[in-house]
Amino acid sequence: MSGRRTRTICAVSLMAVLAPAAAGCSDDGGTPSSEVSRASAAIASARASAQAQLDKIKGGSQARREVKAGRVTHDSAGRALAPLTVTNRGRHTAGYAVEVNFRNASGDLVDAVLLRLTKVPPNKPTRATARSHRRLTGRITAQVGTAVRY
Repeated sequence: MSGRRTRTICAVSLMAVLAPAAAGCSDDGGTPSSEVSRASAAIASARASAQAQLDKIKGGSQARREVKAGRVTHDSAGRALAPLTVTNRGRHTAGYAVEVNFRNASGDLVDAVLLRLTKVPPNKPTRATARSHRRLTGRITAQVGTAVRY
């Protein structure tokens, strides 16, 4: 890596624990309302936490179109890995904060992470990887939520 600009990727936890919707199913195959309430509360908390982190960035600009998420794979621990490509369309080296949402086959939010990248050079695709906080099973997709260039 000599000769390359140093970049730091730092995953910030957005969720303490998000129970999968399938956990704690009742005898009739349904999901108890208390499990759904806890999952909904965790998702709301994650979104509020992400927004709080993004609000700390002063002088940033919307950069969602500069970030692309690739096909999700899984590591040996079962955590979802989403490759990202960030292309700084500004004139100067910039930092990025990118919210990545992991969704199941039904489109439900099952995990989220916030990545911070520093020293992304202009007009040069920079790669990063978003990693879920916990083991995710089934078909998982990654979507870029909010992305800010600063």
